[in-house]
Amino acid sequence: MARQGDRRKLAEWRQRLQRFEKSGLTVAGFCARERVSVPTFWYWRRKQNGAASVSRATPAVFSPVEVVGGRSVSLRLPSGAVLDIPEDRPDLVRVVIEAATGTAQPC
Repeated sequence: MARQGDRRKLAEWRQRLQRFEKSGLTVAGFCARERVSVPTFWYWRRKQNGAASVSRATPAVFSPVEVVGGRSVSLRLPSGAVLDIPEDRPDLVRVVIEAATGTAQPC
């Protein structure tokens, strides 16, 4: 059973992560504003996502895409990071999606 302090800290980080989602800031900028370290932010984000994935009724699903023309595929992540993947490496798109969601994705 979780102790009172653990529940309070979990609730505090849940609220902090909600503020981050609405802030439009980078992780580093948000952490500076909140006066928390970036590694601590990622620890609690993983912890919250793990708790959410256990209670989530349906897992995140990515829709198939077809790359037409161009030289790369750009993936924009919730953190604000943008990954440019060469069009001749669709396997990397799958690897990035699996890493971001923690689940295997069909090609």
